[in-house]
Amino acid sequence: MKPMATGPHSPRLPLFPLPDVVHFPRTELKLHVAEPSCRRMVRDLIEREDEARWIGIVLLKPGPTLDAAGLPEIFPGGTAGRLLDAELLPDGCSNILLHGEFRFRLQRVVADQPYREALVEPVEEPWLNERDAGIVAVRSGIVALLRGLAAELGERFPFGDDALDELAERCAFEELVNRIAADLDVAKIASVLPAMKKHALEMWAEGERLTGHPGLPLEPTPNLAAAE
Repeated sequence: MKPMATGPHSPRLPLFPLPDVVHFPRTELKLHVAEPSCRRMVRDLIEREDEARWIGIVLLKPGPTLDAAGLPEIFPGGTAGRLLDAELLPDGCSNILLHGEFRFRLQRVVADQPYREALVEPVEEPWLNERDAGIVAVRSGIVALLRGLAAELGERFPFGDDALDELAERCAFEELVNRIAADLDVAKIASVLPAMKKHALEMWAEGERLTGHPGLPLEPTPNLAAAE
């Protein structure tokens, strides 16, 4: 179900710009909301019907760059998150829980007060055959890397045994990749990266050989590509 639809292909979303957080589809994101305009946004969303409670999580560009309205510039892509829960705090702040539903490209900002809103274009994800030999090989390699990281990092690893089993056995390939990207802290795994990187490159090459595709995933995430 599309948020605040103004047309069949142009949902209108309130935007929540963040400096160092990327929200991935099929993942949950917890946020503490303290900035005044975003606090207002949360209050407004709570007053709407459940199916209209959507937020567009977008990434701020680094540095003191401003857009035409004098607001910090954002990258032209993000993820639409459905508001699952909101806890209003006595000081006016709130804790919210979002579920990422789909990626989008910004078409144009249509309001900047009291918070930014924009018309967006949902991004159609490439279809992946879960039984494709290349996907199966890459998936197996990713799971092997995760189990190796779990053994190396111990309690610092973000997934418990049950969560790791769920990722390995029940998650679709897209959700598997997105949840890893959302939850793994690169700083924590820096000490074990050289050996893992070698294994990952070998697994990547095997996926290319089996599928004929020059690498996976087949299409980059716009807000991540922009952040590189």
